[in-house]
Amino acid sequence: MRLKKKRRIKRPPHFISLQNNLIEIHRILEIHTQIAGSGPGYKHNVQVLNKSAVVLLLACWEAYIEDLAENCFNFMLLKADVPHVFPDHVLATAAKEVRKHDIDVWLIANAGWKDVLKSHKEKLLEYYVVRGAFNTPNPDKIDHLFANLLGMTSLSRTWYWSGMSVVKSTEKLNKLIELRGNIVHRVQTSKNVTKFDVSDNKEFILRLAVISNNRAIRYLKEKIGQQPWRTMRYKKTR
Repeated sequence: MRLKKKRRIKRPPHFISLQNNLIEIHRILEIHTQIAGSGPGYKHNVQVLNKSAVVLLLACWEAYIEDLAENCFNFMLLKADVPHVFPDHVLATAAKEVRKHDIDVWLIANAGWKDVLKSHKEKLLEYYVVRGAFNTPNPDKIDHLFANLLGMTSLSRTWYWSGMSVVKSTEKLNKLIELRGNIVHRVQTSKNVTKFDVSDNKEFILRLAVISNNRAIRYLKEKIGQQPWRTMRYKKTR
């Protein structure tokens, strides 16, 4: 009797991309050490490296959230046999965009309703990404994107782990976004940007990415009954 081969669950592509992108941050920290050494104390003439790393770190986070949202939608649409796998408010919004009554849209022959949802995805990504709303990828905008695209509400409410509450995590992300904004628009910042700021926030973003991936997987399993990718772990955060 031939045993059925167990399906191997792959690593999430958005997480692989994030790890590859974070190599740039690691390289900046290496250059920092080469120039200023690894000993304690204030380091002179290397703050520009720390500022550059903060800007790149937020770019990594933006790209990750965009990829996660789109990959979740594509998997959901691929596996869906009927449109009502998606929550009603997502279907209603997509239907309005093509200026038809809901029932007309969702009774389109064959898989035509998938084209309606694909169009909905493109419009949402254009609004949140192409038009620049994700220049500030804060908790509110991330929650709105996932709710309107997938029906997954309040993703940011899952951002907590030992020693980090939801309130603290959202405040920390908003402060990082504010720091990046000051660097990009004013160059100067109210306080020195240190190597610790970079390494600490890099770890913070990795934890947010792990939790967001794992909670999205749980949501997709509830809706589709299948797990698209592996859950991830960073230290004790999962």
